[in-house]
Amino acid sequence: MSHRFLRPLAWLAVLAALAAPIAFGLNDYYLRVLNLAWIFAIAALGLQIVTGVAGQIVLGQAALVGFGGYATALLMMRAPLPWFAALPVAVLLTTAVGALLGAVSTRIKGHYLAIVTLGLNEIFRMVAINEEWLTGGPMGLRDIPTWHIPALGGSIDRQLYLPLLAMCAAVYALAVHFHRSRIGRTLRAVRDDEIAAEAMGVDSRKAKTIAFMLCSACGALAGGLYVLLAGFAAPNNFTVFESIKMMLMVVMGGLGSVAGTFLGAVVITVLPEALRDLQTYYLAAFGLGVVLILLVAPRGLGVIGDWMLGRFLTGPQAPVPEAPASPLNLREAAEAASVALAGRVHAPQAAPLLRVEGVSRAFGGVKALNDVRFELRRGEILGLIGPNGSGKSTMINACSGVVDVEGAIALENTRLDNHRPWEIHAKGVARIFQNVRLWESMSVLENVMVACPRAADGAGPGAREARRREAALQALVHMGVGHLAHRRAGDLSFGQSRLVEMARAIVSRPRLLLLDEPAAGLRGGLIEELALILKQLRAEGMSILVVEHRVRLVMDMCDRVVVLNLGDKIADGRPAEVMTSPAVVEAYLGERIPPETPQAAVPAAAPPDAAAVPRAVAVA
Repeated sequence: MSHRFLRPLAWLAVLAALAAPIAFGLNDYYLRVLNLAWIFAIAALGLQIVTGVAGQIVLGQAALVGFGGYATALLMMRAPLPWFAALPVAVLLTTAVGALLGAVSTRIKGHYLAIVTLGLNEIFRMVAINEEWLTGGPMGLRDIPTWHIPALGGSIDRQLYLPLLAMCAAVYALAVHFHRSRIGRTLRAVRDDEIAAEAMGVDSRKAKTIAFMLCSACGALAGGLYVLLAGFAAPNNFTVFESIKMMLMVVMGGLGSVAGTFLGAVVITVLPEALRDLQTYYLAAFGLGVVLILLVAPRGLGVIGDWMLGRFLTGPQAPVPEAPASPLNLREAAEAASVALAGRVHAPQAAPLLRVEGVSRAFGGVKALNDVRFELRRGEILGLIGPNGSGKSTMINACSGVVDVEGAIALENTRLDNHRPWEIHAKGVARIFQNVRLWESMSVLENVMVACPRAADGAGPGAREARRREAALQALVHMGVGHLAHRRAGDLSFGQSRLVEMARAIVSRPRLLLLDEPAAGLRGGLIEELALILKQLRAEGMSILVVEHRVRLVMDMCDRVVVLNLGDKIADGRPAEVMTSPAVVEAYLGERIPPETPQAAVPAAAPPDAAAVPRAVAVA
């Protein structure tokens, strides 16, 4: 049988399994278990969004489910509102609570956030027990109006089986669309590497808040559906144990997998009931079953779910260029750059684009930068060089907002110093890091799409998404890695990752491009081709500040060079002049050129061969 028929057959099998309980008259008890599975699947989906997709550990989802359930019940019993009005209002109220949790998450992270949300669950339970006038106390709220659809069957469980399943399917369809949308990509970027996400224009505080709001909305919807099914709400229905149970559904389904969450919720809800006949041993059997599933599928049941979703999860795949003969090949990109530069005479403008004035930064007792001053003109490639530990990367970090500094950094008339990285990116500044920081769980194309600028026109979501895909693919082709667009970023070599990171930086067409060792991971023949590509970027309107140790690249493409040593600026000028400076030679080799050395003994310009350049340059 052809593999292309496997996925449709799997879908037919799933649909048949979902329809069988009604078609074959399953008893009401097991229908109630399945209805609870659909409700838990919605609640666990919210937890998957905030924990699996956004990377924020939450152990208090049951409190949000309970808040939504109690709010729905009280609005129906005290307001009184019909269920179709009470449920949306309860979801909105709980979403507001999620926004507050999102604000808290920007202050605390990791296990501290998990402890806070765990405490929230216990606080909710104690309030529900003690505030009897509102919640009914330990006995809870009884006689809540339920959701009756007599045309679908005699019992409420039979009546609500299909509506709850349809509601669950609709929520999951929205989640799949969300996962491959712009906000879904930004949440995954924050999870994989928050610093890199912020440097590419992602407001991490806003992203986390959105994740918590979506988590709360799903929890409230699940809580409201639960009271419409059960007709009561009590504190014991929303304990810490239920939060742990929902977290187990997420882990079982696979962190980050939307479809896997549904499968995990079904397994964790149905399996204990299927093992009830074992009586006192059923909990041990349940735990053993969970362990066996995780041993067989360490990545969770999402492996199956994601395979079934296929293109629904990834979106359409644009055609990519044919792969070159070698893994790293910049020949076509360099030839295109050479044609674009033919006949052009480069002349940097006199007006400065970037001004660095008296910038200092200390880490403990170590001065990484000490009153550094220089300018970068429009249309200029400025090299920033120096021995290891001289403060080059710290300067790049300061210009991109990763570290705070004393002094002033201005892009034209706009101050950049001590601003948030995403604010600086919005002003037209992009960067690459010294150590490659791609979001490895995402595809190469998705990595670049995260950094695409937000569309300013009124085009629809589909058109905007298509433009982002096109712009991202063009940036990848520009850097010679278009054929890698649909590869997983974590599967690339270091050199390929470096070029993808550069494509991610240029996709927003920044005014200022900050490059921290762009030639790292590239063999000698590719360096000259990279220099041509960077010159083309300069011709297209980008000014470039580059940190680099490759002499050939510095000499070939930089208009000027600034040299740092132990945080101090020791030289500033044209490459040929700087490379022969006694201060630069001393910084690199620890010795001075003797004063009596004739000027003729020092070459006026570095030869193309690195072995023949002055000693200070040869070791750079």
